[in-house]
Amino acid sequence: MGPNVSLSPRPALSVVIPLFNEEGVVRELCQRVSVSAHDCCDNVEIIFVNDGSIDATLERLILLSKENPQMRIINLTRNFGHMSALTAGINASKGDVVIVIDGDLQDPPEIFRMLFEKWKSGAEVVLAVRTKRCESFVRQIGTRIFYALLSKWSGKLVPSQAGTYCLMDRKVVEILRQLPEKERFFAGLRAWVGFKQDVVLYERDKRYVGKSRVGLFGLMRLARTGIVSFSDVPLRIAAGFSFFACLLLLFFGSSVALIKVFTSLAVPGWASMMVLTGFVGSFISLVLAVLCEYVAVIFKEVKGRPDFLVYSEIRSGHVVKFGAFN
Repeated sequence: MGPNVSLSPRPALSVVIPLFNEEGVVRELCQRVSVSAHDCCDNVEIIFVNDGSIDATLERLILLSKENPQMRIINLTRNFGHMSALTAGINASKGDVVIVIDGDLQDPPEIFRMLFEKWKSGAEVVLAVRTKRCESFVRQIGTRIFYALLSKWSGKLVPSQAGTYCLMDRKVVEILRQLPEKERFFAGLRAWVGFKQDVVLYERDKRYVGKSRVGLFGLMRLARTGIVSFSDVPLRIAAGFSFFACLLLLFFGSSVALIKVFTSLAVPGWASMMVLTGFVGSFISLVLAVLCEYVAVIFKEVKGRPDFLVYSEIRSGHVVKFGAFN
């Protein structure tokens, strides 16, 4: 255990940044975030959440913390995933205002001041909404489709192109901390709590270094979490498909029975029966797949395990706390 850390006044601004294997960006990220945060106010804490990085991310954060007393490092016991790391940082924050930003520098910290000014004007949640994304065409199309479906199926609860990056008032943070979900979709939860919301528009940059850690499977999983957590439309679509399949089966069955009873044209219809069987089987498989996704989410929720475990908290290069907290 390191030396005792003197108590300081409650920070006016907390910045929460989850990190996983971002050793190449840590120094630049810390410098730009620190400058932008102190441009908003003097009383600042910057919370880096190390989500089980296996490169030199933690070591570089510790070195930087020796030079930056406003830094707090929340070191998780393993990689729990982006949403869990985000939750850990939000739960550890103490500021009157909390800014959440990803650690790859695609989202520029330089708009902190604009977010902060919106809050001072009365907004309780300020969303950073992307007007341009420096990503592949396929990824941009996939993102647009996801937000369009989520917006429509959730009753326009989640704004399009509003990701993690945002500012939240303390009262909003406290309510988010009380929400019990384990399968968390942050943008959806933030929209669900309501409050007075405003937006700041910005253009998203390319990654500062390296490639995205979130591949196609990760994006699909995030999309599934968002849609399943905030809409029951897939269930209703599956029920509609099932009902349609039943009507189709009833129609074909009735037709075959009438032909058999009233005509002499009945011929073993192997091809038509195979097509019908495959058609109905496909619908049944689709319904089961949708149900399985919802059951998987329910399974994770009912287990009641904590969303993350904290190994230690580090300040000024020293461990100041051990153990799990949320």
